[in-house]
Amino acid sequence: MSVQFDSANRPSEDVTDASNINSTDLVADELYSLLDEVDSESIADEFKIGLHSDKHDFTNHVKTVVREGLDPSSSLAELEDKTIVDDSLEHMPKSRFSELTNDRDYRAVVRLLFELLHTPQLYHQRGVQRKRLGWMTRGVVAVDATNLELTRSVVVSDEFVGDDEDIYEIDTDGGGVELHCAARVDGKHKHPLGATVTEGDTHESPQFDLLEDDVEVFADLDSVIWTFDRAYTRYLRFCEIKHSDNDFVTLMYSDARFELIETLEEFEVSITPERGAQPRDSADESTRQVRDERIELAETGEEFRRIVLNAPDGEEIEYLTTLASSAYDPIDVISIYTLRTCIEILFRELKQYLNIENFHSKSLNGVLFELFCALIGYVLVEWFRQCHPVKGGMARAIQQVRTFWNKTLDTFG
Repeated sequence: MSVQFDSANRPSEDVTDASNINSTDLVADELYSLLDEVDSESIADEFKIGLHSDKHDFTNHVKTVVREGLDPSSSLAELEDKTIVDDSLEHMPKSRFSELTNDRDYRAVVRLLFELLHTPQLYHQRGVQRKRLGWMTRGVVAVDATNLELTRSVVVSDEFVGDDEDIYEIDTDGGGVELHCAARVDGKHKHPLGATVTEGDTHESPQFDLLEDDVEVFADLDSVIWTFDRAYTRYLRFCEIKHSDNDFVTLMYSDARFELIETLEEFEVSITPERGAQPRDSADESTRQVRDERIELAETGEEFRRIVLNAPDGEEIEYLTTLASSAYDPIDVISIYTLRTCIEILFRELKQYLNIENFHSKSLNGVLFELFCALIGYVLVEWFRQCHPVKGGMARAIQQVRTFWNKTLDTFG
C-alpha cells in the first residue's frame, strides 16, 4: 500500500530550515505549519476528493484526523467537541467525520505522508541527525512489522478484494492488521520512510521489496545500511543487496549452512553501554569473545562476513553482513545492528501514545485513512520536538503537544 515517487528534483540534505518562529503562534499552528509545505490541493485533485463539491475541505479534514491520532478521543462526540474549541480547526460534526474518513480514498493521505517526508525541512533534519552520529557516515534503515489489534470489526469491501470476491469482515479476534515499516534510525531519532499494511499474521518478508522501493526515492539515502531480524532471511535478497550500493546487517539462524573460508580475527572486547552492544538489562562493562569470519553462505556461491559474539549465557549471537572489514570493525557492525531497536521503540510509541489501534472507522478504507494520518502526526511531532526541544524524548513531546495544543509557543516546554 505504499506509493511510489520520482526521485528527480528532490532537495538535498544541504537545504536549511530558515523559518522564523513567532513565539505568539499557537503550538498547533506551528505543528501544522510543516503540512503547508505539501501541496495538499493537488493531492486532493489527483484522488478526486471534492470532485462534486466547491469546498472539499481536505486540509481541515486531514488536520482533524491528525489531531485525533495524536490525542485520541473516546468517542466521535468527544472528537466533535474538540473541533469546536480548537482554534486551529474548523468545526466538524461527528457524522461528517465518519462520512469523509470512510469515503475518501486513503491513498491520498499515503501520498501526503510521503510528500511530507520529502520536504526540505525533513531532509535538513535527517542531515543534522546523521552528523551528530559521529562514527556513522551512512544512513541506517531498519525494517520490521507489528500487529495492530482492532477494537471493532472492519469491513473489507470490493475495492480491496475485487468485484469477483465476496465482501468480508476482519473481526476483533481475527488477528487485526499488520503494519510493515521502514524507518531511518540513528540511535536517538527515527523517521518512518515507508509503510505497507496487510491483514494480521502476514509474513513480513514479501513486504521488504515494497519498503525498499519507498526508501530508494530519498535523495539522501542513496547508500544505506539495512538492518532487519530473521523474519527477512532470504538468501536471494542477501545476494541482491550485496551487489547493490547498499549493505545489510542481520542475525543468522544457528543452523544456517555455510563454509568457513577464513577467520579474520578473534579477540576479547569490553562491551560498554555507549557502544550499544551490551545486554539490555545491564549497564556494566563486560568482556566477550568476538570472532570475525569470511564465509560462503550455503548454495549461493557468495561470500559474506560472519561475526560471532559470545552471549552472557554462553550462547553465540551470529551476525551476517556485507559491510567490509576494512571499513567497519566487528563492534561497529554489532552496534549498527543494535540501532534496529529504534524501530521497535517507534512501534511502542505509536501504540502507547497515538491512536493507532482504536479506530473510529468501520471500513478498511477509513481505518487506513486514520492510520496514515496518525503516522503523519508522529512525523510532525518528531520534527516539532527538534525545533522546540523537550526533555524526555518522543513520549514527553507528545504529552506536551497535547497539553499546550491551543496555547502559544512561549508557554510551551
